[in-house]
Amino acid sequence: MVMHKNALFIRNRKGNYYIECSWVGKNKYVNVCIMMFENLLNKLAVNLHKYFKNTRIMAENLRSPNSFFFGFIAKRLMLVGNQKVIEDSVQRLNIKSEDTILEIGSGNGQALIEILKKNPKQIKAIEISPIFRNHLKKKFGNKIELFENDAKNLKDIINNSSIDKILLINVIYFLNPLDLYLKEFKRILDEDGIVFIAGKFEAVKTFNDNVFQNKQIKDLLKVLKKFFKVSYEFVDLGDLNSRYYAINLKK
Repeated sequence: MVMHKNALFIRNRKGNYYIECSWVGKNKYVNVCIMMFENLLNKLAVNLHKYFKNTRIMAENLRSPNSFFFGFIAKRLMLVGNQKVIEDSVQRLNIKSEDTILEIGSGNGQALIEILKKNPKQIKAIEISPIFRNHLKKKFGNKIELFENDAKNLKDIINNSSIDKILLINVIYFLNPLDLYLKEFKRILDEDGIVFIAGKFEAVKTFNDNVFQNKQIKDLLKVLKKFFKVSYEFVDLGDLNSRYYAINLKK
């Protein structure tokens, strides 16, 4: 790193510039510098994930970030790899102003941002990670109802047939035993409601089996059909990170 009077330069080993930022007053960077630094962190996380993606500790942190190093990788990957899928999934939910929405596994809140743009009547979110819950509380405040319950037991907080749309993005892999979760989703879902599941089953097929338990699409569909009417399609939004299965469940 080299500092000059009016600029900051960060070089790689060959002397090429990664980032070149101008100062705006004392100790303040221009926005472009921050954006470039964020991009650098994202690229670092993607490259690190290539080495650790099949390990159990990496899989556990993708489910619930709980370590500094692997948690950093997991949170950055969510930011980098999920946005297109999230936007497409929320659009497919066809949210109405009178809807009550429940998201299972809200993570860093990317989908909640998109849901809020649709102005539904009420938004509820389930998140078991304390790190993510604290983040969501700060980010959304009273705009959402946030719960720490495991989604297989929501009797104390959600009434029968009270939810119009349930959303799960990159979450279905972790729900075990799956039957218990599906029974609870069926209980709380309105008679005309929809459960929407987005899953990157091809991308996670080599991830740790003990953590990513529901990652075989054919086996998953068999279980889903025991509880719901199922329709699905493979969606390709143009890049490897944005290929996913869109699964709709109805009573």
